[in-house]
Amino acid sequence: MDKDLYLLITGALLRQRREAAQLTLADVSQRSGVTIAHLSRIENGLADPRLSTIQRVLEAMGGTLADLKTPRVATVPVDAVLERRVVGQKRVDRAGLGPSDASSRVDRKERAGIDVTVERSAMRSS
Repeated sequence: MDKDLYLLITGALLRQRREAAQLTLADVSQRSGVTIAHLSRIENGLADPRLSTIQRVLEAMGGTLADLKTPRVATVPVDAVLERRVVGQKRVDRAGLGPSDASSRVDRKERAGIDVTVERSAMRSS
């Protein structure tokens, strides 16, 4: 697994655990001895904490390392994605919203009552 992705996942799981325990960063900081700033960086995937730091943070929240188990991600078969794509394209075509150019989009906005003066002048100048 990519290190950046690992840090993001770990941080997100820690944040979820903290929020589930209804604790603030200040609460966890006080209980664990880890600064609020460092906790924030960890939760946002911007810091690579030591294992001992993660353990202290989890213990402060009443958890263990087992709480960081990454949930299994559901996958969708390629055939289902392709089928959804075809169905979606048919809906777009029926609604008359197929591919359009900039002037068509501006025309639709104007018909909807949106002021398009700036967009029209930008289109003329380009």
